[in-house]
Amino acid sequence: MKFEEYFHYTEKLLNAQSNVAEVIQHMGIRGKVREFFVKEIIEKHFNNKVTISRGIVNLDNEEDEGQIDLILTSDYALVAAFTPEDIGVNAEDCKMVIEVKTNATSADIVAFNKRAKTIKQNCLEDKPICGMFCYKIDILKTTLLERFGYDYDSEFEIYTFDGNRAFDYPHIDFFVCIDQTEFDDFTGTSEFFLRKDTSEQSDGSYDLSENLPALKDFLKMIKGILKQ
Repeated sequence: MKFEEYFHYTEKLLNAQSNVAEVIQHMGIRGKVREFFVKEIIEKHFNNKVTISRGIVNLDNEEDEGQIDLILTSDYALVAAFTPEDIGVNAEDCKMVIEVKTNATSADIVAFNKRAKTIKQNCLEDKPICGMFCYKIDILKTTLLERFGYDYDSEFEIYTFDGNRAFDYPHIDFFVCIDQTEFDDFTGTSEFFLRKDTSEQSDGSYDLSENLPALKDFLKMIKGILKQ
């Protein structure tokens, strides 16, 4: 079996499940169902040896607390287990925090960047990787990538990194969009994967991958986090 085929199959399955979820009228339930699809895919790809939870990250200011879509805790995290999947956990006991969006807007991204900053400020040492998993984005891909430091070169039809451009969302460590819909213009689809360089010598820049499917890079990143 070719793994590449399986990643393509899984990403198409996620998109199909998201489309089917449109029949659910209650927006909260519809969103939770889409979060579950992502949770299920992550756990299944690691042979159910990891648990992805939902819940609340404890913060100094309770007004900043709120439901977190998906959380990967450290191995020996102390949690308040309200249900098997809905937990309360300290920020420093989180390895990864994921915000799942059906169709992310600029306002959604700004809000999550602010939340990620607050979560990291509540950590004494190790800080969680915070990022967004989006089925679609309600913003041009070219515009969004500009905010992460990338310009589109229309002559060569590629994205190039601009070291002089400021990052609009410096607290977001990764961003993935699995929208496979083709545009009418030359820019392809909205699908991509961004990962921030979090090494000590980093300038905070992002690595952009347009390798398809983007889900593969997302899962490879999680594999790296699990090894830490």
